[in-house]
Amino acid sequence: MTPSLRWFLLAAAAPAVAAALLLLGLPPAAAGDPVLMVVLVALGATAANFTVMVSPRYKTDAAPAIDLAFVILFPPATAVALVGLSRILGDGILCLRRNPATGTRRRAPIDLVFNTSQLMIAATAAALVFRGFGSPGIIGQLVAAGLAAVVMYVVSTSLVVFAASRINARSAFQIWAEGAGVELRQTAAIYVAGYVMAVVSSGRPWLALVMMAPVAGLQLALTRSVQMREQTVAAVESMADVVDLRDPYTFQHSQSVAAHAVRTAKKLGLPDRDIELIRLAARVHDLGKIAVPDEVLHKQGRLTDAEFALMKKHPQTGVEILDKFPEYRRGRELVLAHHERMDGHGYPRGLSGSAIPLGARVIAVADSWDAMTSDRPYRKALDLQVALGELLRGRGTQWDAEVVDAFAQTLPGAVALEPEKPEAFGRPLLRSLGAVAGVLSS
Repeated sequence: MTPSLRWFLLAAAAPAVAAALLLLGLPPAAAGDPVLMVVLVALGATAANFTVMVSPRYKTDAAPAIDLAFVILFPPATAVALVGLSRILGDGILCLRRNPATGTRRRAPIDLVFNTSQLMIAATAAALVFRGFGSPGIIGQLVAAGLAAVVMYVVSTSLVVFAASRINARSAFQIWAEGAGVELRQTAAIYVAGYVMAVVSSGRPWLALVMMAPVAGLQLALTRSVQMREQTVAAVESMADVVDLRDPYTFQHSQSVAAHAVRTAKKLGLPDRDIELIRLAARVHDLGKIAVPDEVLHKQGRLTDAEFALMKKHPQTGVEILDKFPEYRRGRELVLAHHERMDGHGYPRGLSGSAIPLGARVIAVADSWDAMTSDRPYRKALDLQVALGELLRGRGTQWDAEVVDAFAQTLPGAVALEPEKPEAFGRPLLRSLGAVAGVLSS
């Protein structure tokens, strides 16, 4: 953790404390039911200990339901204090617990400070909105509660994803999009449950315990949703690996293509979300070969026209398989187009130029490189300089020129091109990569 990030996490405590003190200056109001306070604090602390990792860098829990209930049920200063107390207890327990797999504590003290502070800040904003927009009648209360929930979500999430972006050197919006794509509906449902909890438990603390059942159910549904997605992706990738295993010459081909494609996509400066999409598609780009007969797949010599026509069906077959999995909804187009060519002489649709999705163009270069540098039934692996020469000869006709350039720059020893002399690309780059073959083959 960098010093600047550490200071940011600690600095979040200052506005949280300031907000709590300023709220004390508001006109006094009834303190609220102390028994209900204790019950909700205990529930919030418990919820904080059951998190769901919705993306590699973003996790959530059911505590927002309790936090919104605090805002609706109690005066602003009390609500913010209770939100903070609930999170201190919840994260405090996590600070004491250890992960059995790693032996490390589940939460560091600095995380406790930041998590508590950002939730208090979010609760402050939500409480002010709720008190400011609340009006007599059920409609007025519903509108105020809805606005408070939106403000609480936006403020809390913004602080979290900004911190995550500093840790991972990624776009905050991209991190938010990864999580929101999975958990936004469940989070909305949790806030609705929090509102209902506040309404039914006022004066009846035991009903707050009853209302935790649907909240826990929503949390469980989110957990199952994330697990199902991960298991589906793992299962489909296992099928792709089985296809590779059918041919000893293509063992781990899809994994290698995915690795090359990711490095190239990063070199192109693509957003992380697009890079992950390319990785997913590259891992399963040859899935459709499961329908290609062994005598065609393993043929030692050149394919006949009929055999090649059969082989050319594998992108469409792969898409038909992936159609059954929503996780690949956006990646199917990349799988379908990974054998298209820039000059329009590819297959299955004869797309050309920018009509070919960029992700498919990236996969095409990675796929061709791995094919050329691997042993095949009909030839030995090409020398790395020869393979690179093939990519350069097809630069702009078979493969996207910009993608080839980016791929070449991912090879060890590569030197950036002079932008003012693009026509001299081939031979200077080959010279600059003269040591690449030795590095890669050693």
